[in-house]
Amino acid sequence: MKKGNIVLIGMPSSGKTTIGEPLAKTLGMGFVDTDKIIMDKEKRQLRDIVNQDGLEKFLEIQQSALMSLDVNNHVISTGGSVVYNESAMEYLKKNSIVVYLKLEFDEIKKRLSSGRRLARDNNKSFEDTYRERVPLYEKYADITIDCSSKSVLSIVEEIKDVYESKYMGI
Repeated sequence: MKKGNIVLIGMPSSGKTTIGEPLAKTLGMGFVDTDKIIMDKEKRQLRDIVNQDGLEKFLEIQQSALMSLDVNNHVISTGGSVVYNESAMEYLKKNSIVVYLKLEFDEIKKRLSSGRRLARDNNKSFEDTYRERVPLYEKYADITIDCSSKSVLSIVEEIKDVYESKYMGI
């Protein structure tokens, strides 16, 4: 079955944009970063949206941005909280292969800059949020790529190989 897009999901700092851009170039696809779409539309940083409007409003804005995506032959980098929205994920899965970029908690924590604001419930720790999201990433993923101790190039090649053999018949 041929699906026209590749959607990257995973925790913040898992490499969705870092991997997405070279993956798109390697596969001859376009690239879309949904966080950038949201920031351009709202004219604010994501953390400002969450701080000023709250998590629920941010998730509504994110859902609207995702549901309005009408692209084919693209790699789509999503925000880490996308998996909270079942209808948006089902919409993305209709014409996309969903790739979960998996990293262990300690690796994410090391990569995450201290000033970065996550779209999460203020009553939950980052580790609680991680543990809450991992089963959702696993639920929606067509492909899971363990990104621990791998270079961007090797991850891109791994995704390319699985995508071409499993979904493109190459």
